[in-house]
Amino acid sequence: MAARKLRTLYRNGTKFARLALGVRSRLPREVQLEITNRCNLDCDMCPRLVLLKVPEIDMSRETLERVLDRFVAAEGQPHSITLTGWGEPLMHKEFFSFVDRIAERLPETDVGFTTNGHLVTKRITEQVLSREAITRINVSLEELPWEDAAAVGPLPVDERTGNPMKGGINYVARDGHPTPPKVVDHLRHMLSERNAKAARGEPAPEIRLQVVLFPDSAETVRRLIDFGAELGFQAINLVRLDVRGRPDLRRPSYEEERELIAMARARAAERGIELGSVNDHNSILRMAAHDDQFCMRLDSYIYVDVEGQVAPCCLLRGHRLGDLKTQSLDEVWTSPAFKRFYGPGPHPACEGCDAFMHRYAHDNATPAVAGSTP
Repeated sequence: MAARKLRTLYRNGTKFARLALGVRSRLPREVQLEITNRCNLDCDMCPRLVLLKVPEIDMSRETLERVLDRFVAAEGQPHSITLTGWGEPLMHKEFFSFVDRIAERLPETDVGFTTNGHLVTKRITEQVLSREAITRINVSLEELPWEDAAAVGPLPVDERTGNPMKGGINYVARDGHPTPPKVVDHLRHMLSERNAKAARGEPAPEIRLQVVLFPDSAETVRRLIDFGAELGFQAINLVRLDVRGRPDLRRPSYEEERELIAMARARAAERGIELGSVNDHNSILRMAAHDDQFCMRLDSYIYVDVEGQVAPCCLLRGHRLGDLKTQSLDEVWTSPAFKRFYGPGPHPACEGCDAFMHRYAHDNATPAVAGSTP
């Protein structure tokens, strides 16, 4: 555990230095593998079918092996591989065999994934916690069941669909991941087992609760922080709602977002749980990122889709800049087309995206600095 923490500190330090110096990594060190685009949910806020039009298929074993061949042949192993595309990774029938194969061929690489929590049964928890290669898990939730749900009465109706809104009076999360009681039970069991392992000094993954910020969601965010602290999550991540594919959705104004994050930080401090937001950088990190002049992700990251095609970002999966079935990792990463995404200056394809920016890039929000332009 101590060695893992030291390794993480070293990697974060080298990334910070690269950002500050404007130097791109020799090879990508953060890899996202789109092992499936199938999902057991169909959230309104998710762009996978409407905007991205992703194929609802799984990555094959053959494609995985070919991709791993490229990483093994490259200079140095990736620091991390995240087995999450635009679906629920636990739906892939070979999820755990994929994890085992990565651990076998890339033993120095940390493996992580993001889940909506609905498939995290006791059996799944046992399999997850038995694999030391899995070091990071994000659980995405935007609402919690109300203790007095029976007293809420008739649910508000979504005027767009005619369907009752998820969560009753907690309607702010109607476009997020629903959280029925069974999911809470599953997560409580997983966190209990995970924390028991850690208490015994055994390797255990960091499990974070990931929350999308909606308008007028202060009470929801506060409840989720309390929930995360009570269940024993290691940290909470706050992320922005991306409305570019759904102009009918609304996200907080910049000012409201700042207030939500400030409230969340104060509440998290009270409850003794770490809280982070990639849209609330401290002054040192903002200087390293040259005050939002480029995306902090692009210096060392690639997205590999179910067919082995490489894109610079999960939101730009259609911008295929290489193919790991036919090209080496170095050929893809050092191509002129890929280098242009790093800079100088934002790439035109990134215009309007502020997923990793401090300020807002959209016209419907106030920029971070008075008088500045998005």
